[in-house]
Amino acid sequence: MTTGEGKTGEAEAQVTTFLFSGYARLPQDVSHQAIYKRVGIVLEVDETGVIVGCTSSLIMDVARDFFARLLLGRNVLGERRELEALVRYRYRGHSQAALISALHKVFEAVDQSPLVLGDAAYPLPSAKHPDVGLSLIHISEPTRLLSTSYAVFCLTKK
Repeated sequence: MTTGEGKTGEAEAQVTTFLFSGYARLPQDVSHQAIYKRVGIVLEVDETGVIVGCTSSLIMDVARDFFARLLLGRNVLGERRELEALVRYRYRGHSQAALISALHKVFEAVDQSPLVLGDAAYPLPSAKHPDVGLSLIHISEPTRLLSTSYAVFCLTKK
């Protein structure tokens, strides 16, 4: 069974993690800057803040896997300085500064989530709550030419 397949109700009941993403502009001297413009990272985090899944839009498999290994098992709540220091020291690729900036965006998202705010966290719009007072005004073109694409959805209040 691949990701996304299976019994929907059963899978939803078992999910106790959170998903966070962050994006940052790539520097001009990065070879894939002309294709991607930005680097993205996505972290899956358990209820204690431990990173249990990590992916990025880095173009090379080795770089993507290495970055994930740097972060897996670390805590986004209590190890932020250590995470950044680890990326600065160990990740020596040209995308280092952009990855750190994207990581900071993830930290901002974590700070606005139930991990930090508990029940006070603002609920995100979802299909289960269709009357959220938002309407779609724009969908961007995909940002990748490979098998995985990203798009940006712009919403406005009704």
